[in-house]
Amino acid sequence: MHARRLRRRSAVRQRGAVAIMLGITLAVLIGFAGLALDLGRFFIIKSELQNAMDACALAASSQLRPGQNNPNALTRAIAYGRVFTTGGVSENPLEGNIAAIQNRVSFQGQVVNVQPENITFAEDLDGPYVPLASADPNTAAFVQCSLPLTDIPVFFMRVLNPLLDTQTVSAMAAATLAPSGSSCAIPVAVCKVGAGSTAATNFGRIVGEWLRPPAGPGSPYGTGNFGWLDFTPPGGGASELASLLTGPGQCDASIGTTVDEPGAISSLETAWNSRFGVYRNGAGNPQVGTAPPDVTGYGYTASNWAVSVMGGRTIGNAYAGSSAGASNYITNAASYAPYQVAPPNPYNRISSAQHQSLGRNRRVVVAPVVDCEVWNAGTGRPVIEGFACVLMLNPMLGSSPVPTLEFLGLSTAAGSPCATNGEPGTFGPLVPQLVQ
Repeated sequence: MHARRLRRRSAVRQRGAVAIMLGITLAVLIGFAGLALDLGRFFIIKSELQNAMDACALAASSQLRPGQNNPNALTRAIAYGRVFTTGGVSENPLEGNIAAIQNRVSFQGQVVNVQPENITFAEDLDGPYVPLASADPNTAAFVQCSLPLTDIPVFFMRVLNPLLDTQTVSAMAAATLAPSGSSCAIPVAVCKVGAGSTAATNFGRIVGEWLRPPAGPGSPYGTGNFGWLDFTPPGGGASELASLLTGPGQCDASIGTTVDEPGAISSLETAWNSRFGVYRNGAGNPQVGTAPPDVTGYGYTASNWAVSVMGGRTIGNAYAGSSAGASNYITNAASYAPYQVAPPNPYNRISSAQHQSLGRNRRVVVAPVVDCEVWNAGTGRPVIEGFACVLMLNPMLGSSPVPTLEFLGLSTAAGSPCATNGEPGTFGPLVPQLVQ
């Protein structure tokens, strides 16, 4: 009897020990499983938040204007950075409302709440990054978006640590404007002057010179200063050129690339005019949502801007010069001035507010420099010898529309509006690029 009682007591004790061990094991297993589940959830939230900060920094950097004395540049940068939070609805009478897609986290269940204080600016990549009130729009060349996402609930890891109720996940991204390398902005060729001219002499061009395509019969270049250009000979045409004018304006071209005339093409004024915020009525025409305007549509001609003649060439300096009764491009860009007169039917112009909300740097662009005499002589196709920085001066309107460009120097020159922060040796339109 005594032995049986001892065996029963031992079995009870063993069953109790097994229950305790099982409970401890289950708690540990649940804790580690929860650790994996919670960490996996935090990783996804971190990835979503990082995507949001990348989008914020890229959008904000698109509005940086170092060296251009634009007092509104950083305010616009913050608005562009926050558009993925706010949705950024813009009124557009030509095609209705345009709304940015909001960035979301927590498995797309929560909108990322980027505030102005989460967007800071610096002159150098390494900082210091300062808020809008302390930043200089003329020297700020980098923008940083950073956001801590607090109070994220912890579910399973609380088994291991009951005091662990919430967690914080943070993300940061920095971006700047950088040249797009071998990309070009508009499908036109700037003709160099003189067979022996080189980049050292601006290919014979004068800074501030107004360039016009030739008028009259014969070669589309003739004695003109520039003309339409085919980057993919012999396949180029009106649709390709129009897409370059209304779209991002990028093409695979570099010094030494062979180019050609586009041949007979239909009118391109509708695509050209979109950069001035002047849009043609009717289905199938470029609209502001698919063909962004510049920050200003103000146009320049000899009738509203004082010009001079030097060696038979028209010199205007509309980009940064002065003329009684009119403001230069830099001033009009800072105030988002629209095209100054009502365009003739069937065109409409957008407002100053729309230039401010929808505009980008679309008129100070890069164009290849070629020897147009190769075409005139009928000896083949020329190659790209360099890249010019030009200002698109006026929309193509009226019965005889003639587009005009202003030569701003080579895009590789120090201080060029087409070079990154005025650094020599760069070319191509400036595009946002992540640096952190």
